[in-house]
Amino acid sequence: MNRFWMCAVALAALASAFAQAPPPSSQQPDWNQKIQQLSFAGRAVAEDYRVGSGDVIEIKVFGESGFDQTTRISPSGEITMPYLGAVQVGGLTQFEIEEKIEAGLAGRVLQNPQVTVFIREYRSQPVFVLGAVKSPGQYQITQRLHVIDAIAMAGGIDLAKAGGEIVLQRPAPADDPVAKPETIRIDMKQMLEDGDLSLNVALKGGDVIQVPELVPRVFYVIGEVNRPGVFQLPVEQNFYLTQALAQAGGPMKTAKIKKGMLVRFDENGGRQEMAVNFDDILKGRVADLVVNPNDVIFVPGSTFKNIGYGLLGVIPNTLSHGIVYGTVR
Repeated sequence: MNRFWMCAVALAALASAFAQAPPPSSQQPDWNQKIQQLSFAGRAVAEDYRVGSGDVIEIKVFGESGFDQTTRISPSGEITMPYLGAVQVGGLTQFEIEEKIEAGLAGRVLQNPQVTVFIREYRSQPVFVLGAVKSPGQYQITQRLHVIDAIAMAGGIDLAKAGGEIVLQRPAPADDPVAKPETIRIDMKQMLEDGDLSLNVALKGGDVIQVPELVPRVFYVIGEVNRPGVFQLPVEQNFYLTQALAQAGGPMKTAKIKKGMLVRFDENGGRQEMAVNFDDILKGRVADLVVNPNDVIFVPGSTFKNIGYGLLGVIPNTLSHGIVYGTVR
């Protein structure tokens, strides 16, 4: 069997071993419980909701059915009322609309009008929740809404995919020619675990809430180790070669730990090979090295030498989306 096929067979065997491994447990606690506790979603519509273009309101005048109507607010924020003509209601609450119509009818048309306004459809203030949530899509502001509320409306965070932050993108106001779009980054741990609710920003129509998916940070250990595989790097601390070797179950008896190799890839696909003497590192003769994402750590041995060197160049591209063998805590 030539070297190419030996490499192919070894790579297939390695991938098969990874596929049998249990999936990594989530690094996040169940943030959705906290979201449900803090969310306003599902409560009664707030009295301070301000209507806008596209909303549908129902108007009733007690004892005067000729004034009753259900109407959609125009793009200019107006409705049309009998005897009153165009009435500007955009930006008003339902109670402010009632008072405005009562004031217009009082004295001229009716002696003591009693007006009731109901909001039947909310269309004027959409927000968009995208990314690693269970039900991404467009939602309408029907009350005073905050980031946590919108995520609750979208079914909560998909913990298997979500990273550690929320990105709120806010368009510039249409009536302000010098204003610029705004981007607000929210640390989920700080908001949900540490309780910093100042990060729970109040939303405006047109806001886009993005929960970016977690970009896997992994490294690879192959060769004569007891548990070769793809492993997840910790996010908040440095992780060293000796720890990586331990994570892979340590070297086998046949391993040549003085002749290890670290293969490192840069952002442009460039490749750097560094000789690693694990024996010197373990004995404190040389400094341990920090493991970077996508590093390939190779521990050669009498049976894996040629095959291992062949795998070094193909593993990151072939297995980077494979199942993570072990999760580093």
